[in-house]
Formats: sequence, C-alpha cells, structure tokens
Amino acid sequence: VEEQANGHYPTFREIMLALHYNSVSTVFQHVKKLENLGYLVSDGKARSLRSTKNQFHGFPILGTIHAGGPTIAVEEIQGFLPLPIDQRAHPNAFLLRVKGDSMIGAHIDEGDLVVVDPDTTPVEGDICVAVIGEEATVKKIEKRRNGFYLVPENPYYSPIYITRDTKIIGKVIGLWRSRF
Repeated sequence: VEEQANGHYPTFREIMLALHYNSVSTVFQHVKKLENLGYLVSDGKARSLRSTKNQFHGFPILGTIHAGGPTIAVEEIQGFLPLPIDQRAHPNAFLLRVKGDSMIGAHIDEGDLVVVDPDTTPVEGDICVAVIGEEATVKKIEKRRNGFYLVPENPYYSPIYITRDTKIIGKVIGLWRSRF
C-alpha cells in the first residue's frame, strides 16, 4: 500500500478494484491480517492505511555493559539499531555494548551488542544483565548448593553471589556482532 500521487493512501474500494477482487470485505480481511503481522498500520480513519516497510524500527543502544568485574551502570542512548527480532514481542528491549572478556565461553566478545529484554525474567541457565548496587554486569544465572550466582563464562573470573541488593535487569535474548 503506497501513497498515491495525490498524497492520499488508497481506500479499501480502490484496493479492491486494483486487485480485481469482488468484495471490499475480502480486502478488509487481507488488510487486517497484514496489520496483525505488522506490515500495515492504520488509525482507523479513511485513507490512513500505510505500509510499515520504510518506517524505522530499531532497538536503542543504551551504553556499555561490562563482561568482567561489575562497573558503574550509566544509561545514555548512543543510537538505534534495527534487528531481525520481533519488536512487537519485545517492545522494551534495548542493546548494550559489551566491554571485557568474562563471557567469552558463551561467545560474547568485547564490542558485541547484547539484546536485553527487561520484560522477560531470566531463569537458571539464562544469561542476564544485573546491577549490584550501582554496578552492572552481564553473566549467566546458576543455582548452586547455597543459592544463586551470576557466573562468568571465563575461568579467570569469579562467580558473584546473588543477594537482595542484586537487581536483575533482564534476560539477554540476542547478540549482534559487527566487526568493521
């Protein structure tokens, strides 16, 4: 569905005629399906139907997370990155640039961007972003005999016991590696 030369988007009837359908209701059914899939948007008014293909959808890059010892957590939007992740399923997801090497065993390297969903609660075995006091880190959650730990994926770093002061920010749901 493209904007026409006159600056208006087509009506259902115009779409019906252009596609040689016999009924506006057939167009309506197809349009609703495309809206549900996120390909079209409409505000419900006449001639408001438009394609999302040229709209910018991206996840914010909020700063750096240390894969090493915990460091001061600072949030600042550094930009946006469109990713092949369903943004409707993870509307509050964000990216953090990894600094350090404590997660190299999980193939998370310095310079990578981890995609964090604050609405998804991580469970044992998941990689998460956590804040301890004012310090942030990315680690794997592991249950041990005496409680839960944030565990690095590098033997040169020590696990961190999860206390009441530990705030789990979200689950790491993806990784973006870009080497220029």
